[in-house]
Amino acid sequence: MDTKDIIMTSAVILGPILAVQAQKVIEKLQETRKRRMALFKTLMSTRAERLNRDHVQALNMIDIDFYGRLLPFIKTRYQTRKEQAVTHAWKSYNSHLNQKDEYESLDQWIKKGDEYFTNMLYAITQALNYDYDKVQLQRDCYRPIAHGNVENTQLAILTGLDQVVNKGRPLPMYVVNLPQQDQNGEQDIHNMSMHPTADASAD
Repeated sequence: MDTKDIIMTSAVILGPILAVQAQKVIEKLQETRKRRMALFKTLMSTRAERLNRDHVQALNMIDIDFYGRLLPFIKTRYQTRKEQAVTHAWKSYNSHLNQKDEYESLDQWIKKGDEYFTNMLYAITQALNYDYDKVQLQRDCYRPIAHGNVENTQLAILTGLDQVVNKGRPLPMYVVNLPQQDQNGEQDIHNMSMHPTADASAD
């Protein structure tokens, strides 16, 4: 068997195997993009509701969906530049979420958080090859005033509870009204508690 026959035989044998492997790679890439798109849609649709459960779950999936690829032979992770930009932006935003006490006011913390969140969302759009800019991501969002008020109220309540439960802040109490009794009434109660009634003595 000459070289040409060997090549042709190898092609016949390896062709279907390589085709199957190529199909698996394509399917894996499609599944990865599908997951990333679902995450992106969730963050976009809930970006005005940062306390929404789906929003929080999507944030916690970023490290998984943009993890990159594990190279089997050298057992290390490979991330593209765009994937790294996403995970780094999420780390910065996540770190900010745990630094509320370092800001002078809640408004300053929220404003800075908006900046970090927009940077992260922009990194995701770049990884998905969408043509968005940061201004568009930050402003093109419908948020009813009532929803904003509810979210701010919830945040204020949670902040107050954290101060009381975890940081020893005293819980203020105000006495508005006390029941009043005249002096004779108090004396009668005292006497009744100290002396048995006639019925009790008879027994």
